Amino acid sequence: MLSRRMFTGCAICAAIGFVADDGSAQTPSGIKRTITARTDGPIEGYETLEVIVDLEPNFVLDWHTHPGTEAGYTLEGDAELRIKGEEPKTMKPGFSWLTASETPHMLKNGSQATKLFVTFTVQKGKPLATSVPAPT
Repeated sequence: MLSRRMFTGCAICAAIGFVADDGSAQTPSGIKRTITARTDGPIEGYETLEVIVDLEPNFVLDWHTHPGTEAGYTLEGDAELRIKGEEPKTMKPGFSWLTASETPHMLKNGSQATKLFVTFTVQKGKPLATSVPAPT
């Protein structure tokens, strides 16, 4: 039986393109993603995706990892980013971050809509993200 946390994590992964191959995939309420570019590389076996992510107020993107790096920039809104082994970070317009491959992280949106620009450089053929339990 799926727990609520696991179901939410799976739904979120699909919404941000973790499972979907194109911008037409359905997304759960609370999040919208738009793939603006998808290219092979920078090395064989990897691809780079550029994605605009829109989060509704108070939306939670549960703990997950990526098979490559995630680099992001906050365009609008505010949120809290948690990365395993680091202090929580407050995301406001102009805030940028980099998450190393396979590093658990999560995001809790604030009381306003938030817009992010995210670049994923990940291994081809692997899910863009995998839900993981909260680190201890």
